[in-house]
Amino acid sequence: MDRSGDIVTAVVPTLSEPAIRPFAIPNYRRQWVADLSTSCAFEIETLALAWYVLVETGSVVLMAAIASLQFLGTLVSPLLGALCDRHGQRNTMLAMRLYYVTVAAVLLLFAHTDNLTPWLALGFATLSGVIRPSDMGMRNVVTSGIVPRSVMLPAIGLSRMTIDLARMGGALTGAALMATLGLAWAYAIVVALYATAAFFTASLRMDRPVWHADGATVFGQFQAALRSVRGAPAQTATMIMAFMVNFSAYPFVTGLLPYVAKERFGMDEYGLGMLIAVTATGSITSSILLSRIRLPSPARTMLCFSVVWHALIVAFALTKSLPLAFGIIYLAGVAQNLCMIPMAAFLLGNVAPSLRGSVIGLRSMAVYGLPLGLMVSGYVLNHGVAFWLLALVFAGIGISVTVIVWLKYRQHWRPASMA
Repeated sequence: MDRSGDIVTAVVPTLSEPAIRPFAIPNYRRQWVADLSTSCAFEIETLALAWYVLVETGSVVLMAAIASLQFLGTLVSPLLGALCDRHGQRNTMLAMRLYYVTVAAVLLLFAHTDNLTPWLALGFATLSGVIRPSDMGMRNVVTSGIVPRSVMLPAIGLSRMTIDLARMGGALTGAALMATLGLAWAYAIVVALYATAAFFTASLRMDRPVWHADGATVFGQFQAALRSVRGAPAQTATMIMAFMVNFSAYPFVTGLLPYVAKERFGMDEYGLGMLIAVTATGSITSSILLSRIRLPSPARTMLCFSVVWHALIVAFALTKSLPLAFGIIYLAGVAQNLCMIPMAAFLLGNVAPSLRGSVIGLRSMAVYGLPLGLMVSGYVLNHGVAFWLLALVFAGIGISVTVIVWLKYRQHWRPASMA
């Protein structure tokens, strides 16, 4: 496939910096801009709705529900993955982003006419959550179809950086918009960002995959993906780890940060934005690091930094010093991506191209750990349990599962460099 250099399957033009080699591919540049726009919209939307519900109701449970409901549609992920394999990666991604535009535009209408209520906000979070959990997985699938294996790790790292850049800029922008102009203006920006993402996604020029099987049904694709995961213990272990870190680690660097900002440190929207931005800065640091080095064993890196990530969460929960809390949450952001990026690269690099969408769809179901963790933690905090004790219990669970996975599946990890 050789169309004006848009699809590269074997050779990437040599650039002076290995970290930016994926940007030599025109399709990757378009995808990266689309991903950044989508990620910024996600961050502004989540922060705006969570803060709106927390201020209007004063309920930590309902605040956590906003973040949780946006992962409600994880069960749809395998279906979207199969559709991606059958009908094309670009077409599936474009349909998803047009859906985001529609939902955000309707919420903007309610906010602009002063008809929005906390319960309607929960409803819109639910609608958004039908598709959103699949977005990161579909990005990785598109990336794997655009770049050769030799640059997959830096490509995935740079793609994930869009999330972290958005957490910095999107969080601070969302906080500023909410504090100065209100929810309606925040959502006007969200709609514009989603529309930009849809435009750049539509501009991707990708040939129909040669591995596409026209005779396969969606259910058949799903069954094949299940067989692939069951037949590969290392893939099974990766799925377990994905669920666990979503349950035990992610809540403390995502949906619980509004609680930390308001209840533990007495900060306003700007303080919350700073916490999110510092976490994202740490994640960007590790994304850049992973784009420049070779990993002899992505699987072992994933497991090692799962332990480090959980330990840092406990330290963050125990500290009463705000400057120290900023330092710890930065390191937690570093550990987060040193766990998650090798996980994605390891999984994609060991799956047949014809099943990547379907297997990543299954992987996306692990995101259910996040809303489960958010709802459990929100319920526990609402009943007066100390934040540090909650973090200690969650970290204990996460580290224990990591050790069990290592002991049970260690003979199946095979060192493979994705750089």
